[in-house]
Amino acid sequence: MLLLRYMRAVPVAARYIFSVYLAGILFFTFFRCVLVGTDVPELHTLTHPWSEMGYAMFMGLRFDTVICGYILLLPAALLFVTEVISGRVRKGILLFCHLFLSVLFILSFFICAADIPFFHNYSNRLNSSILNWSSSPLFMVKMVWQDNVFLGYFFMFIVLSIVFVFLMRGIYRKYRAYTAPPTEKRQAIRIFAHTGFYLVFLGLMFLGIRGRTDEKSPIVPGTAFFCNDNLPNQTGLNPVFTLMVSWGDEYKEENKKLAFVSDSAAAQYVQSYFHLPTTIADPEHPILRTVKGRPADRQYNVVVVLMESMSAFYLQRFGNTLDLTPNLDSLARNGYSFDNFYSAGIHTFNGIFSTLYSYPALMARHTMEGAIIPHYTGLPYFFDHRGYETIYFTTHDDQFDNVGGFLSANYVHTIISKKDYPAEEIKSTLGVPDHFLFDFSIPKLNEINKKGKPFFAMYMTGSNHNPYIMPGNIPFAPKHTDVRGGEVEYADWAIGHFLSEASKTRWYQNTVFVFVADHGSGDGSQYGGVPLFYNHIPCIIYSPMYSSAPRVIKNPGGQIDIFPTIAGLMGGGYTNNTMGIDLLNDSRQWMYFSQDDKIGVADSSTLYIWQKNRADNMYHLPDGKDILPGHRNEADSMRTYAFAMIQYAEYLRTHGNTGAK
Repeated sequence: MLLLRYMRAVPVAARYIFSVYLAGILFFTFFRCVLVGTDVPELHTLTHPWSEMGYAMFMGLRFDTVICGYILLLPAALLFVTEVISGRVRKGILLFCHLFLSVLFILSFFICAADIPFFHNYSNRLNSSILNWSSSPLFMVKMVWQDNVFLGYFFMFIVLSIVFVFLMRGIYRKYRAYTAPPTEKRQAIRIFAHTGFYLVFLGLMFLGIRGRTDEKSPIVPGTAFFCNDNLPNQTGLNPVFTLMVSWGDEYKEENKKLAFVSDSAAAQYVQSYFHLPTTIADPEHPILRTVKGRPADRQYNVVVVLMESMSAFYLQRFGNTLDLTPNLDSLARNGYSFDNFYSAGIHTFNGIFSTLYSYPALMARHTMEGAIIPHYTGLPYFFDHRGYETIYFTTHDDQFDNVGGFLSANYVHTIISKKDYPAEEIKSTLGVPDHFLFDFSIPKLNEINKKGKPFFAMYMTGSNHNPYIMPGNIPFAPKHTDVRGGEVEYADWAIGHFLSEASKTRWYQNTVFVFVADHGSGDGSQYGGVPLFYNHIPCIIYSPMYSSAPRVIKNPGGQIDIFPTIAGLMGGGYTNNTMGIDLLNDSRQWMYFSQDDKIGVADSSTLYIWQKNRADNMYHLPDGKDILPGHRNEADSMRTYAFAMIQYAEYLRTHGNTGAK
């Protein structure tokens, strides 16, 4: 009786909206259960089916809540405003909301029904690729009506829609009885109370639509990806969500198809560059190369530290006189230093994507976002298939830039992020300081080592990025009082601290460390308004095994070359289905990179720049002179090289040719 009394105190419109929400969740969950129930063979392949599918169903509730929130938002606002103003839910507005919600939910259920056979055919939830046949509607209709499987799901949709209509009619009739004006005399108190209640209610709805409380990122398709098995990862998604997200992506300017050269011309150039035969033996993997390599003597651990915004400009090695990076400079002197090295792009997601998977930045396109997550090989695949544990550490929210979902779908077993750290250690939106990240990680790596398994670990640091927060209670004080210089010093100190602590472990002597930046930052020379320091970055391979025989590699290279270079060091041979090369056993004439609407091509003394809708330029790096007039042929060759590489990388991604054989 007490519960019933409290329920009656809840405004009518809120009870109606919540009832419809529960009905929507019930039907969305039913479709999700059908999708899982019709994929029993894959269920049997899961390592932990109950826990994985249980979490996937919970994740599905979150995505279903997002879609319900979008559908319910307009009716909720209409009903809430009218109830506050007039003291009742008006019949006409309630009827409009009833019809509006019935139509939108039934359309959503149609998408859910169509999603099930789509998923079984393509292993992805419904997305904008379904619109590829929109120009042939008659063909689509015939395809559906001539396939008993499609027909079965269509009739399931019809039956469920009829059930939903009757359920919605019952909800409508129930709350229509509450549309009479209130009899209480204290109208001002009622208006105040209802207004406060509805503000809280709408706040909860917006939270449900956002899907997450973390300030860095709302819910994204990758949020549903939490393991290395496709079925539980995909199960948590709502097909209405994936269809809308992918459809919206189609219209983003940065996602429009590149048109530097024709795909066929790009293919011919790239195949020639990689010395591939003109007749491709494996059309599904047209750039796949088999590398024999030297025999592997043992399994080395590999640690890649992707340093936030660490431009080559900051290192003494490249002319800086402020002594900001003594640890990195020492590592470069005692390891393998790649001095003419470039980031693929100017964003963190570029650095993560290109370093791990050895594909270039595609101009301004976000290569890790989207409803469909492509499969790539690169470092995680290479080590996963050699029996390594693969683990990724980041200082902040792993869902920002869709990193967590993308990596989980591409052979990264474990992701450690903001959610794993003590709350008191989180200092800003960028999470924990670098030194804490390293300290937190070492016991994790020790645990893997105790199991007798080698590991591949990648770190994404964050302290050398605004908001700059210098941590306290550490044995370090910067020499430079300006914020940027001090943070660079701290980031370098944290790396030295990490190596010092790592040297005390059992795995240190058997480990190869790679220190590379995600991109550069805003200091240094510019060429025609193009800041080269955004892309010119350090890359250092260090190991106790190499310190007695340091090397300096002057040939151009980039983040896309890290995988094949490391694979070559590991020995044992491998397959390379990426755009990278082994810089220790092969060489490039130039390296290409992007700055969103610009492309740069560089060697040790020359920089060619192509800018969208602007004239191109070519500079002599030592003195900054524009030398394009006298070097037009060389500039054209550099442009052709970059255009073909980037164009073909997009082609391979679009056609699903980037994954494993």
